[in-house]
Amino acid sequence: MTGFTNPVWASNFPDPQVLDADGSYVAIATNGNGMNVQTLTSTDLVDWSQGSDAMPELASWTSPGKVWAPEAVQIGEQWVMYYTTRAPDPDIQCIGVAVSAQPEGPYVDDSDGPLVCEEDTGGSIDAHPFVDTDGQAYLYWKNDGNAVGVDTWISVQRLGPDGTTLVGEPERLIRQDLAWEGDLVEGPFVREKDGVYHLFYSANDFGSDRYAVGHATAEAPTGPFVKDDEPVLVSNEVAAGPGHNSLVERDGRVWMVYHAWAPDAVGSEVPGRTMWLSEVTFDGRSVSVEPPATTVPTRP
Repeated sequence: MTGFTNPVWASNFPDPQVLDADGSYVAIATNGNGMNVQTLTSTDLVDWSQGSDAMPELASWTSPGKVWAPEAVQIGEQWVMYYTTRAPDPDIQCIGVAVSAQPEGPYVDDSDGPLVCEEDTGGSIDAHPFVDTDGQAYLYWKNDGNAVGVDTWISVQRLGPDGTTLVGEPERLIRQDLAWEGDLVEGPFVREKDGVYHLFYSANDFGSDRYAVGHATAEAPTGPFVKDDEPVLVSNEVAAGPGHNSLVERDGRVWMVYHAWAPDAVGSEVPGRTMWLSEVTFDGRSVSVEPPATTVPTRP
């Protein structure tokens, strides 16, 4: 089987998530290229084509150019997308929710305000939906504490039956307490494997080569999660600042999808964050992620 070349999308496509749409794939990402929610389509995870704006019309309470880190999941007959955006009052980042009949959109948010907005701890960003094996859906996110000089926490809360409401109370899971994490943790992504819940997250300064992907495990989606001491994906000579990952499975193999900078672009005003793939293997509570490589010997 022939290999492939990273990045699989060489233009700016930050905070990527890949959705499996019955054997074909839709990638969504932070605003750019004239879109509120960028999209790409592929049949093999390697060759991608530009799509159209997944959310061409925004909710009345936000504004264009301020849509970040979207993630979506299928709940029942609809796709539900959670995204970070600016709330008008107070002017902080919060999480909105929108729905669509298909993974590529168009998603519609007809709400009159955010779904999550932790005003007292800097706002709320980086929402991640996860549906457990029993069908219960959860929403994970980060409070934007580094924006106001307080701790950042990855929290979780149960979602209602259609995914557009929250149930119960949020639970705090992890915060920045390891040296490599710097001032923050963010970008959660959860996968269940053989009864173990794997929480991947990013930490440190996203615009530097210190940004990396961490890993923690638990026996339930609500924790408690135990972190690995060191990150599982870090910068190297071909990719700087790898992070804000998602996972996608194809033919029994699991791939981490993430953005990374060109090493010589770190420190530039507007370096592009391109989309990369690295294979992930699970062994009980441990994971192994292939380092960023421009040439990968086997295709997904």
